[in-house]
Amino acid sequence: MTEFSLNLLPPVFVINRPKDADRRTDMEERLGRVGVFPEFFDAVDGYALDINTLPDYDREKRRRYFGKDLGHGEIGCLLSHRSLYQKMVDENIERAVILEDDVFLDRSFRQVLEDIQRVDLNWDVIRFVGHGKVFDVGYRRLASLSSPYWLTRVPTSPSGAYAYMLTQNAAKTFLRFMQKNWVPVDIVHSRAWETGLETLLVHPSPVTPDLVSPSTIGDARFDKSPAISGLTKFLHPFYRFWYKLSNGAGKRLLYILTGPKDRKIQRRHN
Repeated sequence: MTEFSLNLLPPVFVINRPKDADRRTDMEERLGRVGVFPEFFDAVDGYALDINTLPDYDREKRRRYFGKDLGHGEIGCLLSHRSLYQKMVDENIERAVILEDDVFLDRSFRQVLEDIQRVDLNWDVIRFVGHGKVFDVGYRRLASLSSPYWLTRVPTSPSGAYAYMLTQNAAKTFLRFMQKNWVPVDIVHSRAWETGLETLLVHPSPVTPDLVSPSTIGDARFDKSPAISGLTKFLHPFYRFWYKLSNGAGKRLLYILTGPKDRKIQRRHN
């Protein structure tokens, strides 16, 4: 556990491009209704970057494994999150909540944050990404929060970086893994078997994404990537197969290995 004061909420940052003023207003209102007052953090506009010359981007590795480039929005998104991690380190912020500017909040959101502050459980990252089929394949309840919320561990690698809480230790670790980028930031969050970070989810999630309005910082649907060719095209199926195999094995092995520890946690909290 960190020494963060249990009497205070951690700082809540909302990643937002300054030109998206309507989204900023919407998020101020949504958070205000649940008693949370955020600090807005200027997003990196990926569409203003030349990804062909970006030193932070490993283009060749990305194309070998995925057959296409990261989108401009995805690159802007990951650089925005990375900048916030650097801010946490530079300003010695022990814990923080990070939100993107296209989410809806349950009225219990503040209470969930307060409960997390009080729970006697070591963690590095707590993700609020429980939409879709994340919990359909099973999960472990570790510690109860205010009903109906639980801290849980899942055997999957859920997508989404729109809402999460992290420690400074996690920020430092993510910075090490994000010096040269080839996957979106939510994939970095998901690969806990590589980062070694204690990564949990809240179920049900008190935060849901706005799936109607297009994201302005992380949407790759309209990005056009040149087709791969030559040796990269030849090697792509083999790299892709290895990626899927190692990803599946990594998340399942981690879930198995954390079983004994989780059972001790369950006995202590339940």
